[in-house]
Amino acid sequence: MKKKIQQESDSMDTYVGYAIVSSIVLVMVWQAISHLNQGRRKTESLLGTLKMEDIEIEDTLPPSRTSQHQSLVGPRIEYSPDMTPFPTDSKAPHSDPRIRMKQEITELQGTNIERYSVLERSTEKMAECKGIIELIRGLSEEYNIDVNQELIEAPLEGATLVELELRQAALLELYDRMYQLTFEDTIQTIRKRELDYQEHQEKSAKEKIDAETQGLSTQLEQLRREEELYREIRSAQTVDYLESLDFSELDEEGSTRLKAHYEFYHSRLSEKARIEFEAELYRHFTDMIHDSESQEELQNMVFEDLPVAQLTELDERRNKRIIALDAKDQKDKEDARAEEIRLGIESAKSSSELDRIRISGVNPTQDEELRELFARTRENLVCDELNAKILNCEYVIELDSLKIHGVTEEQSELLTEIKINRRSELVELARQRKFTEQYTRYLDSIPRIEDIEGLLEVDIVNVTEIQQQELENLRLTRLDFLEEIERQRIEQEQAAQYQTLRGSLETARTSDEIDAIEIKGVNEEQEERLIEIKEEIREILVEDELVTKHVEKAEKKSKKSPLPDDFDFEPESAFRTRIKTLDAGDGNLRFSLLWDNMNDLDLIVRTPSGEIIHRGKKKSSCGGILDLEMNSQPEMKSALENIVWPQGTTPPKGTYNVFVWHRKRHQRLRKSDPTIFTLRGRVGADYYQYSGKMSFGDKLKLIASFDVPDAETLDQRIKSETELYRHQRADVMSAQTIEEFPEIDDDISTVHRVMLNRLMEKRESELEEAKRKQYIAEQEEQYNRIMIEIDAARDLDELSAIRYNNVSSDVVKYIEKAITKRRKLIDAGLKRKEQQEAKERYEKYRNMINESQNLTTLASIIFEDVDDREAKSLQQLRIARRKVMHNNMNSADIEKDKQTRLHSALNDAYKRGGLQPIGDDEWRKSDFDERLENENASTGDLQVSLMWDNKNDFNLLVVSPGGEIVHPRNRESSDGGILDIEMNEKGKTRTPIENVFWPKSSTPKGAYYVYVHFYKEHELFKKTNLSECRIQIQNKGERSEFSAQMSVSNKLQFITLVQVV
Repeated sequence: MKKKIQQESDSMDTYVGYAIVSSIVLVMVWQAISHLNQGRRKTESLLGTLKMEDIEIEDTLPPSRTSQHQSLVGPRIEYSPDMTPFPTDSKAPHSDPRIRMKQEITELQGTNIERYSVLERSTEKMAECKGIIELIRGLSEEYNIDVNQELIEAPLEGATLVELELRQAALLELYDRMYQLTFEDTIQTIRKRELDYQEHQEKSAKEKIDAETQGLSTQLEQLRREEELYREIRSAQTVDYLESLDFSELDEEGSTRLKAHYEFYHSRLSEKARIEFEAELYRHFTDMIHDSESQEELQNMVFEDLPVAQLTELDERRNKRIIALDAKDQKDKEDARAEEIRLGIESAKSSSELDRIRISGVNPTQDEELRELFARTRENLVCDELNAKILNCEYVIELDSLKIHGVTEEQSELLTEIKINRRSELVELARQRKFTEQYTRYLDSIPRIEDIEGLLEVDIVNVTEIQQQELENLRLTRLDFLEEIERQRIEQEQAAQYQTLRGSLETARTSDEIDAIEIKGVNEEQEERLIEIKEEIREILVEDELVTKHVEKAEKKSKKSPLPDDFDFEPESAFRTRIKTLDAGDGNLRFSLLWDNMNDLDLIVRTPSGEIIHRGKKKSSCGGILDLEMNSQPEMKSALENIVWPQGTTPPKGTYNVFVWHRKRHQRLRKSDPTIFTLRGRVGADYYQYSGKMSFGDKLKLIASFDVPDAETLDQRIKSETELYRHQRADVMSAQTIEEFPEIDDDISTVHRVMLNRLMEKRESELEEAKRKQYIAEQEEQYNRIMIEIDAARDLDELSAIRYNNVSSDVVKYIEKAITKRRKLIDAGLKRKEQQEAKERYEKYRNMINESQNLTTLASIIFEDVDDREAKSLQQLRIARRKVMHNNMNSADIEKDKQTRLHSALNDAYKRGGLQPIGDDEWRKSDFDERLENENASTGDLQVSLMWDNKNDFNLLVVSPGGEIVHPRNRESSDGGILDIEMNEKGKTRTPIENVFWPKSSTPKGAYYVYVHFYKEHELFKKTNLSECRIQIQNKGERSEFSAQMSVSNKLQFITLVQVV
């Protein structure tokens, strides 16, 4: 007997467990819509913006007061735990499962009763569906979830309760997927807890509960079956399926309730099937009418099995289709006939063929158009026929007998003109035959005339104008031929005279000889050219005489030859650049003049033979050439003139004097003078530089003299210099240290000496760079060896034995960092052990979440030492658990819980300690005063101000002695506290300020708690780990200032406790 009672008790426990699980699932689904959105802000809530999602409790432990991170916040002040702003009671009440079961049964009974109010429930269901749609859209936007847009955007108006419930079920499918696993775990935990609870009850209480549970279980089973049948009725799509349902297991009351629903859905499905059949049949008849192309087919159509209105509409459609087909057939016939006639008119070849065409069988408009086309075509054909007859006439009499009629006036005028022209042509043909014989005689005689006068005496008559013109052209051609022979004779005589005069001009040695030559016996062009040559040669000779005169004076005035300057590489670099840019010539003997403005300086050289090379005489008989002459007109500031004996030319032995003459100052300002110049001279392998300055008006000046040896000596010097430079350059390049650089030979040229010095400087830099790279390589090798030893260390002794004394200070910090990292790995132990510990921590937090009895306990769980994936999973589990708790709470309990959680968060921040005030030398009093004045802030006996320097959103919270919290959504407290300035809700300024005050003489006495909340980070593009803020407190004239470091890991900071007496 006891065993049987025990079995019945176990069975009853099972039923009770199933009942609890099912009731929880139903309640969660039923209330998900109305409670899932309770985490949002509501204006009537005391918490306002400070919901628990705003003041987050991180999934990590609060930082230690002695840790390095906490030291950034500032020194803490510990307060007594008894002084917490909101004392709490840690005891949690226990609940009886029978109460929940009764509540579940009551809800299900209420649901059954409520189904009778179909219209009211439909309205509520529609609102619920809209709420779910808004929630799904929010989740879709927040988590980027693809959803069925047709399901969401389909209209809800006009749908029945069944359709709305079907839609609601489809919409809730997204939530079922998200919370299915979480609900499953939670239900199993609840079931296990209930079973454990029942086992520990006293025997008498257990028997009473079992007896009561048996009755509840039976009633619950009936309600489940009724609920199941109701869902099948609601989801039925056909009448056959609805009629196949079995109601035999229900009691009389349940059958009565479901019968009304059954009859409603049965009539609805029947009506729906009938409407769909009629709609399909109506569409079929409509398509048949539209697709028909025959009137007979339309007349034979029979419409039946449709309402009278639809049959009448189909008959109207058929009649309209018949009328449309009649009109179409008549129009097609008229169009075809009109097109046939038009084609015949347009294809007629003659007027007689056109006259045989008859216009009939067309509408009036087409008849009018075709007759107009007929008239135009006949006129054109008659005009073409008459034109052909006129053109085919061969005799004037035949042409005169032709009459013009049957055409338009314009065509008649045209044909008359053609007739007149044709008559003229026939008359002209008769004349042409007479002129042809005379024309032939002239063609034979004119080409035989050899005398110009005889050719001009020929009289051309009795020919046509064209023939006369051709004969005149023939005579002119013969005349041109005879004149060309005469012209060639005269040109030969003038050319001989031109060459004679030019030779005389070019061989003249003085300007007097040039003036004595008379130009005659040539044509105008030759005369102009000879005059130009005469003037050019005269100017050259005059210039040469003038330069020769100045050169001789300069040579007499110069008592000694100028000495060269020390060779400077800067002018040499400028010379090389300009030589390449201006493409100046090079040779074993070269003189180059450089200056840096647009003034006109001339380079002049007198050769050993006495010849002078200058711009008037650019070539000498010994091979010297002035190949570059500049700034006779202002051209460029980087000027260069060059006289050279090119390669392959041997300069004569002797002394070469070089002169400079300032010809002209092109620039208007006198500041361009004096002009500084540099002469660069090359004699074989030797290079020289001379420098000086001249102004406009200075006399021609000798600036250098060069002794040039014979060709053999010059070549030997070039060869020896080249060999000496090559050896010394090779010695410099092969040197591995600065001490190995060779001494520069005294016989080497100045330019090569400068080049060797620069090469040594470059080589010295290369050796220093190679030495530096070798040092870096040695340091890198030593660094790599040390890093290998660090990675190979298995215990702290091996790690401590590593030495790194010989590495640079830049590398030491990386080695010490690696040692620290390796030490942490050694201290951490085996990876498997870490994974096992992490798994145990995860299970511990999971159990803590499942065993939480209220939202405050749930929110206080902090996830420490778990990775991001586990923390995310635990956070989802906590969210699901929170939603389950919300479903069993009313709005007042939720509001109370929010306040409890807020108070808990403020208490936790208080327990972590406050901040010490900073010294008055660090105050930012002027910044506070300026910002408060700009925002028109108010003051009082107690004034608390918050200031920071970025666009992030901070909130100032002050707890008054009465326990009220002044914050952005509760800006005025009942005891007089006012938050008059609140900024950066949208991150608009980098100089924000917030201010809370109690007016003078009305500040309650007691303890005030000051907090700062890091609400939102607006600095998206410049995230920082810390964000400093300043808090100023004025307590009846006494000022204090605090500095707080806020961050994502320290969002709520208790500042200080202020006592107002």
